[in-house]
Amino acid sequence: MMTPVLALGDIQIARLDVIVIVIYFVGIVGIGLWAGMKRKSHADSDTYFRAGGTLTWPIIGMALFSTNISTIHMVGFAGEGYRTGLTYGNFEWMAPFLLIVLALFFAPFYLKSRIATLPDFLEKRYCSTCRNWLAGLSIVSAVFIHIGFTLYTGALVIKTLFGVPIMASIVAAAVLTGIYTVIGGLLAVVVTGALQTVILLAGSIILTVVAYTKIGGWDGLTQYVEPAKLTILRPSSDPANLPWYSVFLGYPIIGLWYWCADQTIVQRVLGAKDSNHARIGPLFAGFLKVLPVFIFFMPGLIYLAMVNRGDFPALGSPDECFSLAIQNLLPPGVTGLMAAALLAALMSTVSGALNSIATLVSYDLYKQWKPETSDRKLIGVGQIATVVCMVIAIFWSKYIGRFSSVYQGCVDLICYVAPPITTVFLFGVFWKRASNKAALWTMAMGSLMGLAVFVIDWNDYFNWSMPGLLAGFYLFCACSVIMVVTSLIQPHQHTEESAKLVWDNPLAALKDKGWPGLANYKFLCAALFVTMVVCYLSFLNPKAMPAANTGDTRAGLIRAVYNDRVTVENEEGIQEDRIIRDLYPLLSASHEVTPVASSVVDDLDTPEGLELNRVYAYQGYFEAMHEGLYQFEVVSPQKLDVRVGHVTLSLYDTTSGTDKDTKLERTYIGQIHLKQGKHVFATYFYPSVPWKPFALKDALGLDNDKEVERQAAWEAQSPVFQIGYMAPEQAEVRAIPADALSYEP
Repeated sequence: MMTPVLALGDIQIARLDVIVIVIYFVGIVGIGLWAGMKRKSHADSDTYFRAGGTLTWPIIGMALFSTNISTIHMVGFAGEGYRTGLTYGNFEWMAPFLLIVLALFFAPFYLKSRIATLPDFLEKRYCSTCRNWLAGLSIVSAVFIHIGFTLYTGALVIKTLFGVPIMASIVAAAVLTGIYTVIGGLLAVVVTGALQTVILLAGSIILTVVAYTKIGGWDGLTQYVEPAKLTILRPSSDPANLPWYSVFLGYPIIGLWYWCADQTIVQRVLGAKDSNHARIGPLFAGFLKVLPVFIFFMPGLIYLAMVNRGDFPALGSPDECFSLAIQNLLPPGVTGLMAAALLAALMSTVSGALNSIATLVSYDLYKQWKPETSDRKLIGVGQIATVVCMVIAIFWSKYIGRFSSVYQGCVDLICYVAPPITTVFLFGVFWKRASNKAALWTMAMGSLMGLAVFVIDWNDYFNWSMPGLLAGFYLFCACSVIMVVTSLIQPHQHTEESAKLVWDNPLAALKDKGWPGLANYKFLCAALFVTMVVCYLSFLNPKAMPAANTGDTRAGLIRAVYNDRVTVENEEGIQEDRIIRDLYPLLSASHEVTPVASSVVDDLDTPEGLELNRVYAYQGYFEAMHEGLYQFEVVSPQKLDVRVGHVTLSLYDTTSGTDKDTKLERTYIGQIHLKQGKHVFATYFYPSVPWKPFALKDALGLDNDKEVERQAAWEAQSPVFQIGYMAPEQAEVRAIPADALSYEP
């Protein structure tokens, strides 16, 4: 029996999927409004902004998890799983260590001081100016990071799945989320967040289980992807460009801000019933954070294995992985559930950020200006702020597509925002001598330095190539120097209240007895710590990408030069010639593209002139002597696409060094699982400068001889190919040299 579908442009939507999505929208908005009506029976600002201090640990933990897991994670992590494997799972598995820090050291202070916001905490520890500065930074980060990126990535997937225009999706999701957030306050946010956590986990687990079954379990997965992709910590030479030391140095900096000092996240802890619930809630969220590596990254990695097996064509962009996995792997109805899970991730993050904005504007800005404001007026101000900031986020979100990578853009922004805030909170809680003057200078100078680094990175000044995590660590070091030196020069004069907001020593955090038995926060902290160490050890493998064996292939090669124009039909139905600006017409065979010249390549090491704006293809075959994983390596100044049979390989740039983006010789590697026998292959590239255009003229308008020579060398370079079998038991093996390739008609 055929499943009824609805047509939306070129997208076919199963009616069952539409029903599931509609039920989700009606249910989640209805529950949010119900929570809002319940809140109105206690219409005071404390109930609206802090849920009246009634939240218990399960609600806190699930709300922390659902607010954290946004569409950026679901889309970005699946894409990273496809592109680099599990290494970006460090952003999930490092989080529990920071949640332990929140539970042990920060949550008790926050509840003991009876604060409504984190800027309120800074005022009591330092001064009111620090409060205002942090409130402003927190509002900006909530609008531009939490809400903006989340709306855009969610709309991107909805467009792929159902053909809904991006801006229409952004506006619809923003309006529906804003309705129950504005009316219901924090209680509506955490209640809907708990339900959204269940939907989010259910949908992601179903996708993972279906994909895992179709690839043939762990044995099937390991057969079709290289072992390095199943490791969590990588060396600096790994193509993922996320070395282990950048994780351990940089993540604690952004993690401490995000989990311990960001209003959007900590808002849930501030509404806790008591200190035990405030401690156990984050620890529960920490245990939940074990799951994303398996349910968000693994589907992307499994999809790569299916591509290598030949089930699907390779992706044009890794960010397509999440939506295509849903389309290709899930039946009708379940696709709707996954769309609901995506919307749950979007709406829970956006609602949490909106509620924190309302709290910051009402308590930290408006109430300071008018301290006698009534509770009802404060709630109204918060609701107006929510609407205004949502409108700003909607306009900002449409520009996020300009980032080369949405996920990387989000991470880099956090790395530039977090260091000064982390410094102020860390020293404020653990060092009595940290002064208000030092906090002000640290936040001001740190924010300016972060802005400067962002501008340098955004515009690629000085060939900037430093990973965001390392940049965040260095910014933290600079902020720490400012904090210590200024505190020593201008000491802090403690009040009776501020003196209580500093630990005498770190062990003082363990004085509270807590609940008895297995529910004790000390036991749970230890259990969570051990769990994460075991997780890391289970996926720890220091080996990077192996080389290929020289003795297991025979190959032939021929070069074909293609014309730079194709005939296509435009939107008006008129045939027109169009210059090829990418390799899609060749790889997809969507247009007839004929070669204008071809020749046998006898020696690939011999430079051959390359004409710009012309597509080149090296075509031939290689014979696999054994079934298994094979490696295709290209050394070339151009980014290439390699197709084996009907599968386009995912190539990884293994070039390293600070000047990698300007090197003439760059190395690209891809792997594919092949059966024994002969396989055809083709390598396509489009000669164009892969970095900024050569500066052929200097500041005086004279010829820059060095750059002119560099351009000539770039234009003369030809690719060098290496193909070989990757035996699992081999530690060090050698690839076929380029001159071993010969053409066989």
